[in-house]
Amino acid sequence: MGWVRRVVVWLAWCAAVTATINLLLVARAPPVSSPLHHHRRIQAPSLPPSYDLTGNKVYLQGEVYAIRDSEYHRRNQRNRSGLQMLHSLYTHLPAVKAQYTSVSPYLRDIVDNLMKDIIKRRVTDDPWDLAHKWASPRSLVPNSARGLGDVLAALSTAPIIAADVGYKGTQLKVAVMLKGGQRAVFKPKWYPREEVIEGEVYAGADRHNGEIAAFHLSRLLDLPMVPMAVGRKVSLKQQILPVATRKLSATFFSRRGGQHCFYGVCHYCRKDSSVCDNGRTLEGTIILWLPPKRLPLMHQPHPWARTYKRTKLAKWEENDNFCELVLHHPHFNSDKSPRLLDLMDTAVFDFLIQNGDRHHYTVVSGEFSSSIVLLDNGKSFGDAYIDHMDILAPLLQCCRLRQSTYERLVLLSGGGLSQALKELLAQDPISPILTKPHLYALDRRVLHILAALSMCRERKGGWHNVLF
Repeated sequence: MGWVRRVVVWLAWCAAVTATINLLLVARAPPVSSPLHHHRRIQAPSLPPSYDLTGNKVYLQGEVYAIRDSEYHRRNQRNRSGLQMLHSLYTHLPAVKAQYTSVSPYLRDIVDNLMKDIIKRRVTDDPWDLAHKWASPRSLVPNSARGLGDVLAALSTAPIIAADVGYKGTQLKVAVMLKGGQRAVFKPKWYPREEVIEGEVYAGADRHNGEIAAFHLSRLLDLPMVPMAVGRKVSLKQQILPVATRKLSATFFSRRGGQHCFYGVCHYCRKDSSVCDNGRTLEGTIILWLPPKRLPLMHQPHPWARTYKRTKLAKWEENDNFCELVLHHPHFNSDKSPRLLDLMDTAVFDFLIQNGDRHHYTVVSGEFSSSIVLLDNGKSFGDAYIDHMDILAPLLQCCRLRQSTYERLVLLSGGGLSQALKELLAQDPISPILTKPHLYALDRRVLHILAALSMCRERKGGWHNVLF
């Protein structure tokens, strides 16, 4: 029987060697390049994240602030000399946390007024005309928007009379025409609310709920340049397919069990990455299309755009004086340039929602005073436990911000932002929109922005050189 024991030992040795080789291959495997597959579900903590820095890891000079341990960022993030000032931000953070610990008593009035706009109905018989009248180069929705509830209700219930493939881009979407002649965009649901999108800040498919949260957040921040967005459940079989163009309907197919699916036409659209209904409806977000004649849009390269290549850094990532180069551009050639301050507001907004995919910025063509239109906010709210600090690069390097934006951030500090946004989002048809960890993350990020501004005040010699 000795030979039997020798065979068993030999087989066990081979199995151990094979397992070791497989582990090494997995560890060395390159990341998946497709944004639709660059994520995984992880176990989220049941309690809100602690605001105490003790025990939290800051990888590579604070480039990525992580509440939980992230193997991805430890292995793949690279130090960027253009963000060295983050050290100073973290130095200011404890004092900022100690200063802003309670909700402002003035926030209640703002939330009540925004809530009235949403709840009140039957203000107008023509919601599309009202929305068009509101839209201007500096504001898409006024501070007092009576009738907003009618517009959002119409977006979520008006019959769909035509459907086509979405406008050019990388993500799946459907261009729809609603009864009354209003154009809109439907972005379908890809992930459950609790899904965590790991990897690069632009990883994964669009989060439809992020578009809804972005709209209401923009109103809270008094940055009303996000198109109206509301949740909606549609029947692919009964509401989309019968009115779809041939090009769109060609991407539809059925699965066993009665599910209807489609994959549309876009850069990453293909049959093996389609979305399907639950047998009855598909959840998504409807976004109002801006009136093209009144507001013709123009896209400009964002100075702080990413290269989207791991082996190549952008100029702003390597040069902490990059803002001085931007100031030489005709659009940004003064400290008080409206376009430059708009980019600072955009950086604040994008950092809060963690949208690191704004490679272009959009303005109204022919209107030099146009604010930046905050389109395409779906690459947001991917990972509540990671803050990609480099989204703040414009603010960190320029140290400029509107006085009004700073005051609104102070007003929303101390936990006020999460409370206010949760209350507003609760009115949406597909509520809840954000999970608790994402709401808590917003409060954490407000403090990081205020710490960055505190750093800027020290660096620039006073608030008068920072706030305009």
